[in-house]
Parts: sequence; C-alpha cells; structure tokens
Amino acid sequence: MVCLRLTVADLSRVRFISTLGEEFETRFAEIRFAEQHQDAFTEWRRKVKRRSRRATPREDFHALAIAPFWNRIRNLLELERETWGRTVLSGGVESVLNNLHPAITWEAPHLRVDTAQDTRDLELTGAGLVLAPSLFAPHPFLLPPDSGWQGLPTLVYNLTPEAAATLWHTEEPGAALGELLGHTRASVLECVRIPSSTGEISRRLHISNPSASKHIGVLRRSGLVTTERKNNLALHSLTLLGEAVLG
Repeated sequence: MVCLRLTVADLSRVRFISTLGEEFETRFAEIRFAEQHQDAFTEWRRKVKRRSRRATPREDFHALAIAPFWNRIRNLLELERETWGRTVLSGGVESVLNNLHPAITWEAPHLRVDTAQDTRDLELTGAGLVLAPSLFAPHPFLLPPDSGWQGLPTLVYNLTPEAAATLWHTEEPGAALGELLGHTRASVLECVRIPSSTGEISRRLHISNPSASKHIGVLRRSGLVTTERKNNLALHSLTLLGEAVLG
C-alpha cells in the first residue's frame, strides 16, 4: 500500500498522459506473454507465437509482440487519457481519482494505492502527480520522480481486462486495407472506431489537423465515416459500411 498526501498545489497540477512509451509496455508485455492462464491476453499470445514461428533472427520480442499492434494500443491509451480529461472538465480532478481504478481510493488529502510495493507514506511537494495508463502492467504502482515522466512522481495504472480483449480480434490495418487506402488513411479509419474529433485523431496519429481533416473528408465521401456535432464539437465515427470494411 502506498499512501500519497496531495497538497492543493498537487491537485491543481495533476497531469494525464497517454503512455510511457513502447519500451515501457514491452517490459510488462514480456511478463504477460510468459503467463499460461486464460485471460484477456490469450489471443494476443496466440498471435505472437504464430508470428514467432515465421520470424527472422533479427526480429526481437518488441518487433513480434508490440510493434504490429502499437497503433491500436496507443489509440486505446489515448482514448483513456481523453476520457479522463473530459471527466475533469465536468466533475473535477477528485472525481477522476475516485474512479480511476478499483485499487486506487481518494480521501482528501490522501490518495491510497493498493500495490505490490512496500507500505509507505509519501508527501508530495506541490510539483503535482502524473497519471499514466498501461495496457500490460499487472497492477497500479508508483514511479518516483527520478524514473517518472519528466522528473515527476508518476502513478501507473492498468486498464481493465475487457479493454485489452477487444484489441486482438482483427489484424492491424496495415496490410490489405493499408494497400487499398494508404497507411495513414487506414489508420484514420481505425482511429474512429471510437468517435473522435479531428484534433484527437491528429494527436493520436501524430499528423497535422489539416491532414486529418483531409483524410476524414475522403472517408466521409466514400461512405465509411459520418460526422455528428455534439456540444460544438464535431465527432467522427464509423458508418455501418466502415465497420464492415474494418471487420
């Protein structure tokens, strides 16, 4: 159990990031891959084992297990960040801390994290706290400032198994679909499996807003994407035809 005491300054400086990166996820993915029980990663293990049978000697674990799925893993983690960001706007930071993870509880001014780490009490100093979702981490844990994001204490928490299970049942949109639409446009189409704004798409795929808007326009004219305005925000989502194309 880790108990963090947050000051008012810390609460005002809580930051949400989408991921600590591919290398970070790869370290925990190796642990998940070694597990034998049936869970949300079973289909992923099967796909990785199948890839490994035809891999070249130069392909390491990351190339086999993370890189082929990274676009959709990153999209899922980006969505997590965006969802909690919207929650902050509607209900404040404390509403997020109370609902972030079953092992995390907030009773002002203490944030308690049920972890596998030694029991300890920590008092933050006003610099804030970073919240980072992880797909492969087995449980929440705290990274100290010297190993956290940009020198800040970072609370890593794992996504629900249900979120992970949805990632593995279709192939990454890079082969046949990528050849048909082009890699970036296929990635944009994959991105709007979850209704997203143009800005969200551009951030997830690291492309410019005009580029994202252009791809969305082509996909909309092709009948694959529809756009609906909600609360002065244009959200793009798949049509039935778009869902059929992605599978």
